[in-house]
Amino acid sequence: MASHYRPIVIWFHWLMAVMLVIVCLSMEFISLYPKGSSGRTLMLSTHYLLGLVILIMAVIRLWLWWRSEPIEKPDHGHVQKYVARAVFILLYGLMITLPIIGWVDIGLWDVSVSAFGWQLPQIASPDSVMAEELSQIHILMAKTGYGLVGLHGTAALYHHIILKDVTLKRMLPGFRQRA
Repeated sequence: MASHYRPIVIWFHWLMAVMLVIVCLSMEFISLYPKGSSGRTLMLSTHYLLGLVILIMAVIRLWLWWRSEPIEKPDHGHVQKYVARAVFILLYGLMITLPIIGWVDIGLWDVSVSAFGWQLPQIASPDSVMAEELSQIHILMAKTGYGLVGLHGTAALYHHIILKDVTLKRMLPGFRQRA
C-alpha cells in the first residue's frame, strides 16, 4: 500500500476543485448580467465548457484511481469508512451525471455552445417543458453536490484538526509521509 497519492492525482484533485468553484460561481453571478449581454454569455459558456472538462477529468481521475496502488488509511471504524465511500461514489456520480444532464438540457433549450471553433453537438431535440423540468433536476443535483463538497472538506479538516492524522496532508502537493 502507498503512503501518499501520486502527484498527478493530487493536481487533478485541486484543479478539479478550482474548476468546480468556477462552474458554481458562474451560475451564482449570472443574475448580475442582463439576458443577451456579453457578461451573461461568458458566464454560461464558462459553466458549459468547464462542466464538460470536469466530466472528462472525473473519468480520467477514476481511471487513475483504479490503476493506482491503494493508499494506507487509518482505521476509524466502519461508519466513517462507509460514509467516506458513499461520499466518494456520490461526488463522482454527480461530476459525471451533472455535465451530461446539462448537455441534454442545452439541447432541450435549443442553445448552441462552441469553443475554439468547435461546436458542441446537440444530443436532444428542443422541448421547453422538458427543459424546465430537467433544469430543476440539474439545480437540485448541483445543490446536493455543494453539500457533499462541504462534507468532504469538513471531513478533511476533522482529520487534520481533531484526529491529527495525515489524511488532509496526503492530498497536498509535495507531501511525503516519513516512515
